[in-house]
Amino acid sequence: MKDRGNITDLLNSKDSDELKALIDDTESIRRQKIGNKIYLRGLVEFSNYCDRDCLYCGVRNSNSRVVRYKMDQNEIIAIIKSAYQQGYRSVCLQSGETDSAAGVIWLTDIVKSIKDINSGTDEQGIGITLCVGELSYRQYLELWEAGAHRYLLRIESSDRVLFQKLHPPAQRYEKRVECLEALKDIGFQVGTGVMIGLPGQNAEHLVKDIEFFQALDVDMLGMGPYILHSDAPLSRTKARSILDPYTTTLKMIALARSLMPEINIVASTALQTINPEGLKMGIRAGANIVMPVLTPPRYRDQYLLYEDKKHTALQTIASELAEIEYQIETHKWGDPVHYFRRLGKEDPHC
Repeated sequence: MKDRGNITDLLNSKDSDELKALIDDTESIRRQKIGNKIYLRGLVEFSNYCDRDCLYCGVRNSNSRVVRYKMDQNEIIAIIKSAYQQGYRSVCLQSGETDSAAGVIWLTDIVKSIKDINSGTDEQGIGITLCVGELSYRQYLELWEAGAHRYLLRIESSDRVLFQKLHPPAQRYEKRVECLEALKDIGFQVGTGVMIGLPGQNAEHLVKDIEFFQALDVDMLGMGPYILHSDAPLSRTKARSILDPYTTTLKMIALARSLMPEINIVASTALQTINPEGLKMGIRAGANIVMPVLTPPRYRDQYLLYEDKKHTALQTIASELAEIEYQIETHKWGDPVHYFRRLGKEDPHC
């Protein structure tokens, strides 16, 4: 598509006509490559306990203002059974990070129970995405063998220096990359992503991020604007945000779709939170996945990675997408074409 210098210039540009042209061009590419279907990932934020202390996060381990919770297995399964009846065929289980042996065994049992929801019928059942952070190779393998087949582990920034500014010294860039490579080696559909509009981040950082996504040959991307949380240290940094989080996120989605046309890209909740048009514009820019929050309301105020998180009902999402001539596809896993192409296989659920 564009060379490195042109991409940098585009990310730095404040020209609204240039943004419109980029989105129009990208929308044409995505309709040709993957059509106008939007796939669901029902998001269940099952716990806000976290062993990490990321400097941007509202549920970081040292935030004593958070009321911690962990849903029990029966509650999680009941939520997913209800979602299945509504036409969801994919869910994402997300939590704070913990790599305890007991915690992974507990999660493995839940994954097996989810796979049993539709056992014995001709339907494919429920696709499972996990987003629970850095684990060992063996733990990832156990979750894969239990039935999970997608994993989202965001790098947050592929620049080592900026990564370390977002995390305490104990959390290492090399470990994050090692985990992503382990997931790919095991066979997972691998997803990663970055925050956009971070203090001190510039267009060159984002160009490196795109190159990182391509080099890793990812199957999924989850990118969203940086939104602060007042209890997180990053909100008090003296460094300023150079890039506009909203418009730059749209550009990054569009560039990713143009350069990696057959991957899955999420229209993030953060993008919908920061702008009322975020969902529709994220889809037009190239996203093809939406993640309605299925977490029960009594827990939602305690799972705030950032402030003022928006929760949009599925019917509202469907209505907004219909306005721009996109359609939610229920009863489908919606796996990325790219995953099967890189493995030299056909999608068994087409």
